[in-house]
Amino acid sequence: MRFQMNPKLLLLLNMVGTGLAFGAVALLYQVDTLIHSTLYGYGLQFSPEWAVPYWTFERLALGLMGGIAGVSILSAIYLVLSNRAPPLTRATPVRQRLEIMQPQEEPQKRAQQQPAQKKRAPEREVDEDGVEIAALPLVCNKCGKVFTQPLCMFDFKSGKPRLVNVCPYCNAVLAVSGNSKSE
Repeated sequence: MRFQMNPKLLLLLNMVGTGLAFGAVALLYQVDTLIHSTLYGYGLQFSPEWAVPYWTFERLALGLMGGIAGVSILSAIYLVLSNRAPPLTRATPVRQRLEIMQPQEEPQKRAQQQPAQKKRAPEREVDEDGVEIAALPLVCNKCGKVFTQPLCMFDFKSGKPRLVNVCPYCNAVLAVSGNSKSE
């Protein structure tokens, strides 16, 4: 079983981590103000023996907090961008673009709304046995559903059995897939 977290929860955790890192930077700034203004009023004398290690640790802490905040912000941006819907490209078939953009309708309404267009038959590849291999999504002329793999069945109407491709939704015959030999 694979563990998956909700992207919204991860985004919330990133924002909380970023807020905590910025809060730590603000508190570190308050400590710096305390040392450089308040403690001098109580007789603190400057000495490089304590100032150099203090400045080193202060800059390291600020760098680490900035790194934490930066990583949190970058991961939040990645989460937001990775969970968006993929853009439609020119390679996406027109039929798929229409189905992605429009809610599903009944096939009869869809057929009435679309103007009669010359349908381009999808290009088919043929293997060494002469069986057609569908490479593009197919659209059933009867029910209007889109699918990539038709069912392959025997047709016994003509006397000799032959293989035909049929729609997996309504069983309408699509095309003859090859010459079948009766055994």
